[in-house]
Amino acid sequence: MTSTRLKMSQEGLLWKTALEHLGPTELHQVVVGLWLKAGPPARPTVEYLDTDHVGNDVLNILRIAQVSVGAIVPYRPVESGRLAIYSAHAEHLADKLLQVIPVGKLPLSLRGARLEVDLGM
Repeated sequence: MTSTRLKMSQEGLLWKTALEHLGPTELHQVVVGLWLKAGPPARPTVEYLDTDHVGNDVLNILRIAQVSVGAIVPYRPVESGRLAIYSAHAEHLADKLLQVIPVGKLPLSLRGARLEVDLGM
C-alpha cells in the first residue's frame, strides 16, 4: 500500500481512468477479483465513496461488486449517491487498481502514487 493515502480527488480520478481504460464489465471483474483478495479489514473503519468523486457508473459497479463479494458494511443505510466501504478495502482496491492500469494510461497526477506502489514505499 502507498505510504500516504490518495486524496479523494485522486482516487476519483483513478476510478474514472480505470472505467475508461477497462470498460464497465472488465472493471467489475477486476474489482471483484481484487476485493476477494483483500480479506476482512483489521479495523472496522468505514468511509464513503460518492458520485461527486467517482461518478455514478463507478459507484454502481462498486455497489454490485461489494454485494458479489459479501463486503457490505452492516448497519449503514443504503444511499443512492454514496457507498459505505471499509477503509482498508478502499485503500487496497485503489492501490491494486493503480497497478492494473498501464503507467502510460494514468494521468500525470497519479504516476507518483504508482511509483510508490511499485517500489513498495
